[in-house]
Amino acid sequence: MYRPRFAAIGLCLLILLTGCTSAAPSLAVTSTTVPTSAAAAATPVPTATPLPVFAVGSSLGGVDVGGLDQAAALTLLREQLPVPSPLKLRAGSARLTIQPDDIGLQHSAEALLEEALDGLGDARPVTLPLRVVFDEEALGERLAALAGEVDRAPTVSVLTDTATISRSFAYTPGLTLDLDAAMRQIRAALEEAEPGVIELELVEDPEVPVISLEQVRDELVAMDEAWPGIVGVHLIDLATGESIGLNDRTVFAGASTIKAAILLYAYTQLDEFDEDTEAAIEAMITESDNLASNDVLAAAAGARGTEYAFLGADAMSVMLEEQLGLRHTYLFVPFEASDYIRVYKPSFRCGPEGRVGEAPFTETGSCLRAEPESMARLYQLIDQCAQGEGELLELFDKLTPSRCTEMLDWLAKNEDTTRMVAGVPEGVRVEHKSGWIETMQSDVGIVRSPGGDYVLAIYLYRPLLPGQYLWADEVMAPLVASFSRLAYTAYNPIRLDITEEE
Repeated sequence: MYRPRFAAIGLCLLILLTGCTSAAPSLAVTSTTVPTSAAAAATPVPTATPLPVFAVGSSLGGVDVGGLDQAAALTLLREQLPVPSPLKLRAGSARLTIQPDDIGLQHSAEALLEEALDGLGDARPVTLPLRVVFDEEALGERLAALAGEVDRAPTVSVLTDTATISRSFAYTPGLTLDLDAAMRQIRAALEEAEPGVIELELVEDPEVPVISLEQVRDELVAMDEAWPGIVGVHLIDLATGESIGLNDRTVFAGASTIKAAILLYAYTQLDEFDEDTEAAIEAMITESDNLASNDVLAAAAGARGTEYAFLGADAMSVMLEEQLGLRHTYLFVPFEASDYIRVYKPSFRCGPEGRVGEAPFTETGSCLRAEPESMARLYQLIDQCAQGEGELLELFDKLTPSRCTEMLDWLAKNEDTTRMVAGVPEGVRVEHKSGWIETMQSDVGIVRSPGGDYVLAIYLYRPLLPGQYLWADEVMAPLVASFSRLAYTAYNPIRLDITEEE
């Protein structure tokens, strides 16, 4: 009874299994196609990448470009950047208006944006002022024309002091428009929307005016007119060789200025100096020792003693006149030799008695004289020799540039600071030899100044008053210094401050 039921159930199971087996290939096909359709449905559709923009609050040339990309910012800048106004300049009392087209002036949107690109896409706002472009050459031409109107040359004046017969050159600096600084100032001002009137500053012209030698001579004449005596001055510019003088061929007592000639004579005669002669040279120059000067003359003549000092003096005087062409400049009798002459009655000569040279005339002895022009020429010759040039090297085998430099070094050791040296600032090198007697004071030498080197010979003569036996140094020496100061300030004029009125 139960077997037919089991048979029926078994048949049903068989049918089901057979259905499943036959459906498997169909399921496999379905499983390979369904995933493909699903993947295609999941691929996203491409979208445009957002362009970088300027951060909110960004301003270029005063135009708000916050939130704009590069192209939009450029369009807006071209629309809203202001049109440049005429350029208004003022320099001193001069005014100048320049139209934008005259110099190709414009506000450049491109230049402004190019500078701001680093901030594009940054979270921080960008702020830049206006950027302008213009033709710098065209603007430069107009500034140069303006400078021609406003530039002021320095002015030269003469400071006087009648109490000491002193005259000095001074100058007030000129004013000039600094073209480079003006260009920078204008460029900076144009970066503002409304620059207004641009005030261009006039600056001090660093150029120091050149004082001509003729100007110097005019002041020498003015000082001479105030001097109750005779002034003899000769000045030589060592750079140009040009010279001026006043009574420079008047003959004066040579006094100790002749000792520079003794120094030269010794160098022309001796290859080297022994210890005694070198000591005598030092005393002759630094202390103006007369007896030491006689020792140098004697040594140059080949021996010692006053007799040889006479020979040396005569030979030196011949050298000065015949070989160097110096007029009325000689020493025929050694210093302080009157006792020797009285006792030993040596044979010697002197120059002509009475007046010699050119007017005006001074009182001089006939054995020791000097002419300002000739004495200045002596120093010029030594300086040329030190430079490896000039007549001394041609005339004297014993001279060399280094030995001539030695002579100048000796002269720079002169300890007299009350005459020529007193007329120049401290520290200025002066190679000189001064001299003085009862009626005359003098100084001759080379001044090495910042503004140029020059030779200066100063001789001042003043007759004695009745009952007077000499003019004191306190009276005469400051006058020598005054003439020295005039020459120094010609090469180095005193700077005066610019006043508001100027």
